[in-house]
Amino acid sequence: MRLYAGICGSFPRPPELRRAINEFREGKIDRVEFEERYKASFKRVVRLQEDNGLNLLTSGLLLWDDLLRPFAENLGGIRLGRLLRFFDNNFYYRCPVIVDQIRWTRPITLDEVRGLSEAASRAVKAVVPGPYTFLKLSEDRFYGSKDKLADDVVQALRQEIESLSDLADFIQLDEPSLVDPELGEDDRRWGVELVNALLEAVGVSRDKLLIATYFNLDSRSYSILLEVRAGLHLDLSSTKNADHILMEEGYSGDLLSLGVIDSRSIFPEDPGDIAGRVEKLLEKVSAKALAISTSSWLDYIPFEDAVEKLKTLGEVLRRLEAGSR
Repeated sequence: MRLYAGICGSFPRPPELRRAINEFREGKIDRVEFEERYKASFKRVVRLQEDNGLNLLTSGLLLWDDLLRPFAENLGGIRLGRLLRFFDNNFYYRCPVIVDQIRWTRPITLDEVRGLSEAASRAVKAVVPGPYTFLKLSEDRFYGSKDKLADDVVQALRQEIESLSDLADFIQLDEPSLVDPELGEDDRRWGVELVNALLEAVGVSRDKLLIATYFNLDSRSYSILLEVRAGLHLDLSSTKNADHILMEEGYSGDLLSLGVIDSRSIFPEDPGDIAGRVEKLLEKVSAKALAISTSSWLDYIPFEDAVEKLKTLGEVLRRLEAGSR
């Protein structure tokens, strides 16, 4: 079994990048200087991951204001709407408002993933929103038919994923809506069907595709998740009995990512305890590749605390690797 350690998605913006964004918006620096300062922060975040022993890296998504924003701003047929709360968090996103046919006209995250690939010496992971979450968090003012809308979203995301396939070792599709406790079983099953339709359409090997769920894991949603025809990322930190659910239901597949580091808490976590937890889980689950990860994105905590999470992840990986020898 191949072992990886890496964050689920984003990393908090370094203080110097936050200053650069503010100064650029206020007209105090031009785009050239802003780009230089962004690239320096980008390289710093990649280096932080590597220096702490992580071997599955993301770009940190440092210019993403939320999961959907880069796509809402760059896909044809969508404009930005009102601010809405992002699940049960003190975190907000701009609702994509669909006003015309959704069209993919050019790669959206390709330059970012190419920069990550060039800066990193280890495996890299790209991140895109999943089709179901994209639909659930959007407002349709054009289609009037969820099936027609879903078809166009699938095709747009298919093209984006295929544009990244040569650069990324893994591609993660974020689908927190699949485990939203406020949604019914029929809704979730349709969501899994939609995800599988995208997986069927995309010309990328399934063993490099990962469907990421977070903020919840209950037995009913997990039993439905097992129908997804790709790897899974599971949040094992937000629900008290999540480990038990995973051990009861089991897992057998190519790729599994365990969110055992709590991304929404600043409190220190003991690497030995976490490694022991993972070893216990591995008595009941199996995968060709296993990633140790944060439960969700790290935007919810300050930069300095997020760095501590990287240190914990790296130490957990070292302990697991030592135990497997």
